[in-house]
Amino acid sequence: MKKDILPQGDRIRQFLTNGSITSSNLNTILREKGVFLGHSEKNSSVPLLMKTLISPSEFDDLWEVQKVKDETVKYRTATIKCTTDLDLMDVFSENINLNKLINDAHQYDPGFSLVGTPHFYFEDDEAVFSYQIKKQNLLENWNESESLHNGAIYISKSKEGDIELSVKQDSTSKETIFINSILGGEVKKILKEKKIIKPDDDFIRIKFNGFTNENRIQFLYAFTAKFSIYLDYVSITDIDLYLDENEKAHADVKDFLDEIDSLKLNGKELQNHILLKNNLYHSKLIFASVSLKYNFDIDGVKGTCIIDISFPDYITKKDVNAELQISYNFKINREDKRKATELQLRKKVYKFVEKVKASSYEKHKKLILN
Repeated sequence: MKKDILPQGDRIRQFLTNGSITSSNLNTILREKGVFLGHSEKNSSVPLLMKTLISPSEFDDLWEVQKVKDETVKYRTATIKCTTDLDLMDVFSENINLNKLINDAHQYDPGFSLVGTPHFYFEDDEAVFSYQIKKQNLLENWNESESLHNGAIYISKSKEGDIELSVKQDSTSKETIFINSILGGEVKKILKEKKIIKPDDDFIRIKFNGFTNENRIQFLYAFTAKFSIYLDYVSITDIDLYLDENEKAHADVKDFLDEIDSLKLNGKELQNHILLKNNLYHSKLIFASVSLKYNFDIDGVKGTCIIDISFPDYITKKDVNAELQISYNFKINREDKRKATELQLRKKVYKFVEKVKASSYEKHKKLILN
């Protein structure tokens, strides 16, 4: 919730040191004030901004930076085969008591509460269950003690001929990821009760362990091709890279890789990095996430877009069952900012990303031998 005051003193220090606000954000404000630093660390920029004061417009800009990062929507999708045709409005006409499901899943206070009483509604040939939670954290800073997070699942029928349901999950926090998993279980329960799926069938998800190391890289590289009329690929900007201890490094890079457990690569054109260009090195490399930069032109609205494709549970917990997650960050050119919202832009791009994701997965997934 945005504050109606302009913080100063220790409160502005807490705000400026928030991890969502980068050193680059702070240095940009300082440069506009005519202050140029030789070092970009916050240890240098924060004290100066506390002394020179933050203007209301500068505070608004920084608040939006934090808000955009905190509220970035992450997408996970799953599909399931149906044994018969179905009408979404008939199948999902009954309400789900989400509040009860959340309480039943926790022995103690979950640390968040559901806002209102969410239910299914139908829009654009989809069954949608969207919700909002309120999260309290009294250990955080003054501006973060209470936060709102949105989540949703979208259920749609395949248009490719097979009777298949696709469930898209939107999340903005670990709590909404958890709630989405509860909702996914309820959806499967409804489908089984109505005999729309076989009793032993489950959702098909793209998981980390669904690839070899080499094929995982090729799967992610598919997003560097031209796959959308709205996007023009520019470069790979970030990679979370780990090394497979069960694979031998190629002789050319053995001395270098033997000293490393993981690498966080940041750059302008990482697709040209020697480790990535040579396929002989790929069996040793574990790609856990990749960020790709695109220029976009969507109905005359222009700017840049970063698409993050990752297996977050592998990064945090080394969970080989980690699900694929995709998020979008649009930066609209100043002259076009009033023409469209980020939600509208995401809707335009989403179907293209999902299509290349599905086709690349079918091409590069690990074959399961019976």
